[in-house]
Amino acid sequence: MIDEAFMAMGGFGKLQKISYFMNTLINGGAALFIYCFVFLEKEPVYECLEGTEWKECATAAYCALPDAERSIDWHSQESLHNLIETFKFYCEPPAMIGLIGAAFLMGVVIGSLTLTRLGDVHGRRPIFMLGLVMHLGFMAGIMVVTNYILCYVLVFIFGLSLTARYYVGYAYNVEMQPKSHYVLVGTSMFLIESVAYLSICFYFMYVSRYWKPLQIPNIVFISAGVVFLCFMPESPRFLISKRRFEDARDVFKWIGKVNGLSREEAERRLDEIVFDGEDREYKDPNPEAAFSTLLKDA
Repeated sequence: MIDEAFMAMGGFGKLQKISYFMNTLINGGAALFIYCFVFLEKEPVYECLEGTEWKECATAAYCALPDAERSIDWHSQESLHNLIETFKFYCEPPAMIGLIGAAFLMGVVIGSLTLTRLGDVHGRRPIFMLGLVMHLGFMAGIMVVTNYILCYVLVFIFGLSLTARYYVGYAYNVEMQPKSHYVLVGTSMFLIESVAYLSICFYFMYVSRYWKPLQIPNIVFISAGVVFLCFMPESPRFLISKRRFEDARDVFKWIGKVNGLSREEAERRLDEIVFDGEDREYKDPNPEAAFSTLLKDA
């Protein structure tokens, strides 16, 4: 019956296309940092002075020499201006670098146990919005942070935000569509992420070795997503699962209005639909015709 309501309100109409586009854009923007992680932890090319010549050397050899006899080859395409440079992790134990990824994964695990569950209790939209706001807060912090302890905290928050923005956001994106377009919505989201990863590789190869300018589209798209979500309703599928049928009907009427239906037409079409578990009497859209048919049958 839920899909019948979606089709009655215009199917994959204007609202669904806008929602699909914006939610895909949000995840594509955030992917510019997620898939950038491997580059942010990449060590640069080290050089050691051997006699009168500078030669590429391993990390252990670089760290064993005094500053006057070692340097970083910033002319190499493989030397990136990333978090290793920001926190001067050149000669720190590998665990210091590994803790960045560990903090992220810890955030994902804890977020999966908490925030995703809240999406099933309090609704998709508020938790999705929380994830976007957390992501923006993280980006604002990671762009200026110089303390590695604070970096670990920020990356942990980033892991938390991913579960709300990506997992709950994906559910919200799909639930705002008729089932006939589930495959399109899900597949295109993953394709956009693949494009984002290729764009990151292209950026570092041909555009710049500084990571921060790459995050400008990320911040812009997520900010646009916050504004967009302010005008969006809760998922009607979630409302129906919580037996909030009248709220769900209001959302469907709004969807119908955005898709070009008059309020009267939207109400007429919805009156023909009774959701599973809903205690609602069927309202015939044309009672006079039904009465005439009944007389003829008699």
